[in-house]
Amino acid sequence: MSMKLYDKDIACVMQNIKAYGECRRLDNNAHWKMNDKEKLVLRSDMAYELGGGMNEAVSALAFTTDKAVVDTDGVYLIGDDMTSIDKDIPYARLTFIRLKENVLDDTKKGALYAVMRAVDYVRYNTYPDGFMMRISSVKEREPVRISKEAVNSNISFSNIGSELIRAYKTREEVEAVKIYFITSGSADYTMLKQYAGRCEQITDSLNHIFNGLVMDCSTCSSRELCDEIEDLRKFHMDKL
Repeated sequence: MSMKLYDKDIACVMQNIKAYGECRRLDNNAHWKMNDKEKLVLRSDMAYELGGGMNEAVSALAFTTDKAVVDTDGVYLIGDDMTSIDKDIPYARLTFIRLKENVLDDTKKGALYAVMRAVDYVRYNTYPDGFMMRISSVKEREPVRISKEAVNSNISFSNIGSELIRAYKTREEVEAVKIYFITSGSADYTMLKQYAGRCEQITDSLNHIFNGLVMDCSTCSSRELCDEIEDLRKFHMDKL
């Protein structure tokens, strides 16, 4: 059994980002100094902020169990790398994670949703030196402050992507991770923000289904998603 809750959306956004510029594959085995707790990057120490000010700062997370969708680990960049940036700009990080198929074995107990949230929360406990993620789950924003010291030490998205992959893969349910960093001025960040919101809505819908929060389809806020996404509808029907 495979899970295809996000697969069509992953395919759609991957098709769209082709128009943003060259997509370069970076080294995904690079390293960077990691801290065991958050180290603040103050404004006086900041080189710039990805997604700072009125700029969009998008973070999207989608899951699959299909090897054809996420075949292996990878870090990709569309736009300038961090040492070539000198001011606040729009920014997006798209993360696609392949989970082991056995996470579907206990779906009626809500294990799938619990796994997804546990994997998502990895980013709250990952602290690359000089790369301070200012995560706001309420506003669905993830601006990042980059320190002057990190830029002088040649920080790159290869470093950060590699360390994030390592962090995600500390979860035994995770088989492969692909991360796309986008800094291109040609990117449609409004569309990417909508995509991120849709992924979050899909994940939240699983919580509603497995906890039986809404049993009447006519009143459920996830009704449109269930109509669109066959696997989500299957999960809901199995629960009824």
